[in-house]
Amino acid sequence: MKYQILNQTIQEKVTPNPAPSSKLLTSRSSLSSAKSCWYLAASKPKQEARAVENLTNQDIQAFCPMIKVEKLRRGNRVLVDEALFTGYIFINLSQQSSLWPKVRSSRGVRDWVKFAGNVAKLPDNLMDSLLKINLSTDNPIIVNRFNPGEKLRILSGPFSGLSAIFEKDDGEKRSMILVEFLGQKSRLTLPNDQIISN
Repeated sequence: MKYQILNQTIQEKVTPNPAPSSKLLTSRSSLSSAKSCWYLAASKPKQEARAVENLTNQDIQAFCPMIKVEKLRRGNRVLVDEALFTGYIFINLSQQSSLWPKVRSSRGVRDWVKFAGNVAKLPDNLMDSLLKINLSTDNPIIVNRFNPGEKLRILSGPFSGLSAIFEKDDGEKRSMILVEFLGQKSRLTLPNDQIISN
């Protein structure tokens, strides 16, 4: 879902923005009155948070929407923070800012996202919505590990190696599955650390 949102954003709402000239990069006049805009940058793999932290330490406003995702850790379901748009961060700068050269050299940043050689610019109303999403921490987005009807494989126990179908969760640490064995279908409840998506 998040990739569909990002693709729609890029195709329909992100507009090319001419890269600032060397004059703009070095100019320090009217910085306080210059209008800043949000631009799209790519982070290095799994380094969105690191990129935002390093940019912030350089007085560059950076943002990465985060969501809480349900993961399986040692058989337990836990909530972890993940980037809503994996591999992307949003940076707020004015055309006249002297901070543009620092972005690409910041740890965690891979490069600007460009279209036809121009840095991608995001509309203010889109960023307002994303900022509100990031503030909604009281309602985490929970992603189920398996979906009903999903094919699984049993990793251990007497049914190790057999295929199964996920039916539903059975508490925090177990799942109810459907296994075909000796021509018959049987319903079992197994620990989450004994099954994996096939």
